[in-house]
Amino acid sequence: SPTASPTASPTASPTASTGGFNGDPIILGFQQQVFKFEGKDGGWYSNISNKHLQWNMQFKEFNSCPAHENMFVSALSLSFLGGNHETAQSNILIVTTPEAIEECRSDPNEVCLGEGTLHVSFDEGKTFVSKPGYYHFSTSSRIVAHNTYAACSRKWYDYEVSNNDWHSIRDGGRRTTVHQKKPLQFLKDGKSTMIDKEGCESWIDDRTRKDDLFQQRGHWSTLHIETPLVSFQVEYRRSDWFDPKCDFQSLDAWMTKVSDKMEKTEWAGILGETKYKVYDPETGEEVKTDRSKLLRGKDDADYEVGGPFDTEFAAASKQTGLSQAMSSAIDAVENSFISKIANKVTN
Repeated sequence: SPTASPTASPTASPTASTGGFNGDPIILGFQQQVFKFEGKDGGWYSNISNKHLQWNMQFKEFNSCPAHENMFVSALSLSFLGGNHETAQSNILIVTTPEAIEECRSDPNEVCLGEGTLHVSFDEGKTFVSKPGYYHFSTSSRIVAHNTYAACSRKWYDYEVSNNDWHSIRDGGRRTTVHQKKPLQFLKDGKSTMIDKEGCESWIDDRTRKDDLFQQRGHWSTLHIETPLVSFQVEYRRSDWFDPKCDFQSLDAWMTKVSDKMEKTEWAGILGETKYKVYDPETGEEVKTDRSKLLRGKDDADYEVGGPFDTEFAAASKQTGLSQAMSSAIDAVENSFISKIANKVTN
């Protein structure tokens, strides 16, 4: 359980919802694919599914935004499966609420994530924490949550994967080091990818000098999620508070590290399928943007799950079917080869 005491569920019903993906929602693949996944309002979708992790996201439609630009990821869930000495079984839920919870509204001195509209649960939504701070949810796993000065938020379009190999995001070893970064170190390490590097640098210097990162207010927030097998960064953004022409709440999320142990497993899900390169059968060129060719499930509904911690979706069985078909084809070739050799020997 987290070291900080959780509060009761937010009084406003949380709009649970999402590599990486940007909240509108654009999928940014491991092989530099970029494509839009539409989904439906309120739907939960499998983003990555493997034997160690189930990462789901929920979409929400914001009617004040232009058509075809009004769907955003407004919540996500992370299930760390299996439970072993590296990562205990854990279910994390990150949700948003249209309005601030009562605790954050009633006390003018209370500092809350996203001014009281961003919430994290470590017990599948039974209770939530809504304040900046450290939250340890197993022996070697934690979330560092703080509000973010706009200039320090990571650019939505700068998700980068190596031109040579997606393995560049791995931590390079079977287990992560025991050393954990201090919160301000995350900011300092990521300055080159921030919206306003110079403006952010001044803000970081102030936070370092005053040691008050967790006391900062803000409508935007950042979450760093660290486990031995995989780590994530989540950026929470809201529309312009003073001029909300498109009144939205959005979560951008991406993987920052993946262990060898997880990387070697078979991956499914919207983002999970981008681990593998796809080539156009007619041109032979690698597919980068055509969603209909990149994903095995032709319909968005093929990736829909029943809820934040569900693991079953139609496209998973299609992937299994494809793997089985490939295995059967290989077996058939091997059997034919063996049969030919046997015939030569006997003759």
